[in-house]
Amino acid sequence: MFRNAFWVLLFISFHCLAENAVTQPPSPTELVASQTAVINDIEATSKRVVQMEATWEKTTSEMTRDLIQQQVVSDIRTTTRLVNHFLDQVKVINTPEAIKLGEEVVNAENRFFEARLTPASSDLRKLFEQYEKASADEQLLVLFNINDFYAYINWLQNERLDNLNLLKSWKVDTAAAQQELDQEITLYAEFMATYLRNNTRQKELLQTELKSLPADARSSLESKIATQDRLVRSAVANLKQIVIMMEEQGLPVEQYNELIFKTTGNLAEAVVNFDTLRTVIVGLWDDLIRWFKSNMGGMLSRLFLFAALMAGAILLARLVRRGISRAVTHKKARFSTLVQEFFINVGGNLVIIFGFLFALAQVGLDLTPVLTGLGVAGIVIGFALQDTLSNFASGMMILIYRPFDVGDFVEAGGVAGKVGKMSLVNTTIRTFDNQVFMVPNAKIWGETIKNITSERIRRVDMVFGVAYGDNVELVERILEEIVSNHPKILKTPEHIIRLHVLNESSVDFVVRPWVKTDDYWDVYWDITREVKVRFDREGITIPFPQRELHFYTKAPAELPGERVTIQRSDIGLRTVGEGEDGRA
Repeated sequence: MFRNAFWVLLFISFHCLAENAVTQPPSPTELVASQTAVINDIEATSKRVVQMEATWEKTTSEMTRDLIQQQVVSDIRTTTRLVNHFLDQVKVINTPEAIKLGEEVVNAENRFFEARLTPASSDLRKLFEQYEKASADEQLLVLFNINDFYAYINWLQNERLDNLNLLKSWKVDTAAAQQELDQEITLYAEFMATYLRNNTRQKELLQTELKSLPADARSSLESKIATQDRLVRSAVANLKQIVIMMEEQGLPVEQYNELIFKTTGNLAEAVVNFDTLRTVIVGLWDDLIRWFKSNMGGMLSRLFLFAALMAGAILLARLVRRGISRAVTHKKARFSTLVQEFFINVGGNLVIIFGFLFALAQVGLDLTPVLTGLGVAGIVIGFALQDTLSNFASGMMILIYRPFDVGDFVEAGGVAGKVGKMSLVNTTIRTFDNQVFMVPNAKIWGETIKNITSERIRRVDMVFGVAYGDNVELVERILEEIVSNHPKILKTPEHIIRLHVLNESSVDFVVRPWVKTDDYWDVYWDITREVKVRFDREGITIPFPQRELHFYTKAPAELPGERVTIQRSDIGLRTVGEGEDGRA
């Protein structure tokens, strides 16, 4: 542990000595010698870079060019680090003589940077020309070199800005140099903005052309659009770097931020400030006004055409409904009311739907994605609405086989009542106590359907019981008179009155007259009431159920048991053979 502490203290001591050695200011003679060495290095680097730039122009291999460019940047950065080290020494001494030496070095470095910018700009233009002539595979590598040149030029400009700011801190007059640099940066930004607009416009034209091509011919054009998109994104990234430099110098950048925003559609891509937001908003408003003015005539004409076509479709739908109505309601057609309503509604709605799609196509809307989307949506909806589709299919079967119609009294789906209306999904049934049920068609079609009023005439089935002691002929004559005298009972088919069953407590007669379906309940209730009145008048008994109970009392062994019979009826119990007072 002592050894570790010793080494830590030794390391700290050497570190402090090293810092003292670095921060110790050089003598004036040493500073002059350092200045001479730095300037000589700048000149030597300049010669090497000029040679490499000449070699770069003669080389056609992109990989060799990339290596040369990397070597150029490496040599310049080495010289820049040497210059920065010398300038740090000048800042430490901070005397007029030292500052004078530093100013000479900064000016020499700036001249070196300016000399590098001219061939770099020329080489960048050549890369653009080479990019346009290159194949699709080569374009990507050329684009990498273009991006490297963007970064190289921006770095040179930033170094010049840093040198000018350093001279300003030394109270050196840099107005002329600053003005020249501002003009160069502004021209560079204008060039990049123009380049971005052209590439964006070219991309939009390619995308517009792509929409008009069939699917099998789009691959080559899609590759061009992808290439153009890479150029746009590269130009946007470089313009952002230029805007940052301009904003640091207080130059106007609002129009370039607006261009970045319009190109990317993302305000976060721009260098945001209040002036930029105001410029973007004003620009968007101006674009909207210009677009509205230039497209107002076309918009109004398209709206008028769309409205006229839709009006024609609605008028045609009415005519189609009227024609279908006449066809399906013809007496020879024999369609049910449900089928009539179905054909009328479906025919009219189809005309309106096709008219709407035709109107959209006439105003310039491409229906291909719309129809494709409807197809995909139909598949999704089909899986999600399986029960609804089952009801739809059942509704179609009901329309085809017509087990009932509107106004019929039915028993279906567990509900009994009058059919009010029907859609392809459900059927509305109103019960006899005026309750409304919407029954799914699948439930109706999947169970037994009882149509009470499907036929125009219906038989009324009634059973009347009389006592065993009553006269059969008299009962038959009374029932015959009641049925024959009722005005709503049909003569044909002929009614039936028969002795039907010798029941446990009664002799049962069946009465089966035929009536119109609408008169069923009226006849049923009238006959029932009249039978009760006539039977009472003629002294005929309508018996109630009776049951005899036999009780055996237990007697001594020497005595026989006594049997007691009790009759049970709806009015109580009594022993057979007893009088009303209970005595025999």
